[in-house]
Amino acid sequence: MKNYFITLIFVFVHTLFYGQEQAQDTIQIDPVEVTATRSSSPLKNLPVNVALIEQRAILENQPPSATEILKYVPGVVIQNDGGITSTPIIRGLSRERAPILIDGNSFVGGRIRSYALIDPWQVERVEVIKGPASAFWGSDAVSGLVNVITRKAENGYGKDFQVGASLYGGYQSVNSYSRGRLEVEGRGKGFDFLIGGGLRDADNTDTPGGEVPNSQFKSNYFDWNIGYSPAEKHRFEFSGKFFKNDDVGFPGGLGAPGPPVLVRLFSPDEQTDYNFNYSGKEFSGIIEEVGFSAYFKQQRLHIEQVTNVFFPETMNINRRIDANLDVDVDFGGFKAFTALRLAENSKLTIGADYLREHRFGTKRELVVDIFNPMGVQVNQVAPPPGQIQPDSYATSIGVFAVEEWKVSDAFDLLIALRYDNVKNEIEREPFFIPEIADLYNDDNISDNNSALTGNIGAKIHASEKSDFSINLANSFRGPDLFSKYNFADGVIPNPDLGPEKGVFYELGYAFDSDKFDLNLNFYQNFVNDLYVPVSVDFQGTPNIQNQAVGEARLTGFEYQLSYSIGKLSNIFWSGSYIRGKNEITDDDLAFMPADQNIIGFQIRNYSDTFFGRVESIITSKQSRPAPTERETDAYSLFNISAGVNLHKAFPKFPYSKFVLSVDNLTDKEYQSHVFRGTPGNQTRFFAPGRSINAQLIVRLGVAGKH
Repeated sequence: MKNYFITLIFVFVHTLFYGQEQAQDTIQIDPVEVTATRSSSPLKNLPVNVALIEQRAILENQPPSATEILKYVPGVVIQNDGGITSTPIIRGLSRERAPILIDGNSFVGGRIRSYALIDPWQVERVEVIKGPASAFWGSDAVSGLVNVITRKAENGYGKDFQVGASLYGGYQSVNSYSRGRLEVEGRGKGFDFLIGGGLRDADNTDTPGGEVPNSQFKSNYFDWNIGYSPAEKHRFEFSGKFFKNDDVGFPGGLGAPGPPVLVRLFSPDEQTDYNFNYSGKEFSGIIEEVGFSAYFKQQRLHIEQVTNVFFPETMNINRRIDANLDVDVDFGGFKAFTALRLAENSKLTIGADYLREHRFGTKRELVVDIFNPMGVQVNQVAPPPGQIQPDSYATSIGVFAVEEWKVSDAFDLLIALRYDNVKNEIEREPFFIPEIADLYNDDNISDNNSALTGNIGAKIHASEKSDFSINLANSFRGPDLFSKYNFADGVIPNPDLGPEKGVFYELGYAFDSDKFDLNLNFYQNFVNDLYVPVSVDFQGTPNIQNQAVGEARLTGFEYQLSYSIGKLSNIFWSGSYIRGKNEITDDDLAFMPADQNIIGFQIRNYSDTFFGRVESIITSKQSRPAPTERETDAYSLFNISAGVNLHKAFPKFPYSKFVLSVDNLTDKEYQSHVFRGTPGNQTRFFAPGRSINAQLIVRLGVAGKH
């Protein structure tokens, strides 16, 4: 059996390389444009560090969640809270300082859940700004920003009406994760539409160290994107989605042996949103592009949480606290911009953003069961259900200007300037806990924070193949409503929080030839008034409160190398190194990723019939933990994948793509340093073990033509 497997791999690889030998000398690649700097711009000319993950890579890597789309971007690691709840850490700073946009619209109200509300099959591409993006997108983007562009049907202007359908299916063995999506799309007579829906269901995750309890999840969703183009370069769009994630568990905080200390579920977590958008290009010789978007989102979250308190030195429960919480958020806003071509070699983009967030005060139902030392229930306390904290609000408005100036064929310059104002406020009542109410006074129930941020970058094209870049920026993060006003389990609000502000620089070098590609980036990010979790005593128990006492310095280096074999295959090596210090205490920052390298090769025959990938992910020991952390060991993972485009292997087939992969091939037992577990604690759980993953995509009719 083993010899048969080796022979099969040899034949597969030989077929791919034979296809490479038959390749033509040149392959035409269209210029890549991104919207990370607000209007459409050629990626090659931008001095800002923007990583782009396109749809083909997303489909062939078959990420189980939207966060996993980012795992190959140097400087980005995945902070996993278990199950489907994970978010990225960009260049050493966590989700609060690396916001997510969906189609350029802000997503607030619960970033721990934001990526769980996106199915990778919905995604057209992902743009990742690495480094501060406050001058382009406003508050929060201290370490970077992720802009997820969702898919839409082909523009229907000037085309006959045609329809099609797509079916997606996938399975992951490590948690019996099954998922599927069905789409119907059409275009013609100026109209286009893409309507879809899907289901996801997963059990607890298996690891070499045992099953991870409370890591299951399920979800269903429905989405639509309907467009009308009265002219070739103009499109009106109405889109929206409904998501319902249910039975979403948070592992960690579990006691063994004996009953668990804490069990936490999102059950359910719902989002409904609506978006109206207009985009137009080439209005005149001066007005190159115009965009407008207005959106509204509604989030409804129900949390079920059971906390067990034990008698000292026993396994018997003293109290069982059963809490049901409703945490709801409404938010919406608009954004508008226009790109002006005031000179042939210059483009000025100006615009404005507005966002309004309403975080409803948490509503709670609480039951406390009290036991004697023998484990027998002796009493039950059930306070009246109701709202336990006031509603709070955040309003932000920003105006910006971005100048892209092609000074010469060898020199591109980018200058951005933005003004933001963020207002936070909280109502006077109700406060269920008097000690929390005592934190507030006339001076801190509302505040205004304003900031002027800028970015200046230059790219020098030293030769046809070689580019140097430099980028300077400052950043701004207005205090968020959760840190400032909201009481959570083990976390005390701090109404006196002010904004975080930072200064950043980056140096880059890129070499791009037919055979060899190289990208090197060195950066430093200096953040003042950094929010640091500080241990505080509240009602006789230890809690955490965010306090702006830190000054952080983050230093990093990233690299990507690729050597082509033939025209469509390559050997690759990418990695990142980052260090972060609190300059006040000289402590290492929390959730700093360990050094990581990804080495491998990917192969593809010229006709794009077969493709495959073999890689090793090498992560070093993290021996620089923050005071609230512990060290984690080094580990290496091996992954392998292969796929076939059946419609190219068999011309009469409809568009069909099948991918089969094995992650963690050796079933390595390891714990990632940035895995967090249940919010509010540092209990880490083992990462997934060996997993066999399969995916099949079939597209019919017009859906298979783009």
